[in-house]
Amino acid sequence: YGSLGPSATDTSCPKLHAVGVCDNPAYFYDTMALIANEMGASLDKTTDQFIREAVTVHNGKGRGYALSTEDELDFILQLSLETGIALDPVYSGKALYHFLKHVVENDVESYRNKNVLFWHTGGALGIYEKGNDLLHKFSEVSPVKRVDVYGSNGVKEITD
Repeated sequence: YGSLGPSATDTSCPKLHAVGVCDNPAYFYDTMALIANEMGASLDKTTDQFIREAVTVHNGKGRGYALSTEDELDFILQLSLETGIALDPVYSGKALYHFLKHVVENDVESYRNKNVLFWHTGGALGIYEKGNDLLHKFSEVSPVKRVDVYGSNGVKEITD
């Protein structure tokens, strides 16, 4: 049996924030507790208590799973232009948008002069699903073009 680490009240243990983009926070708390219990977590309190002390789950669902608002798409576009980091609008872009817009902006002082690690564990393929939405946004401010590597006759061509 393993342990989930130091007590959540230990100030050396960082507070974790999660942003759920496909369901409500209760779903994620329950899922984390279920996984920890299945792994044989050994704690001095219930798994649910530990998780709720150690992690704050924020709602980042927005309009719904894989549905983007213009503000979310604009944020992803601006972030990619300013940093070179391309985030997908289904998972990572949406999660970062909602974390910054609804968590940090509502409690700026808690994050001022702090190190924040945004760690996303998947979703890169979501950029393909929303490629046309992003291509339209990018084409307004940049000479981005879609590369059609197959073309109608198997010939590589660039299309607008």
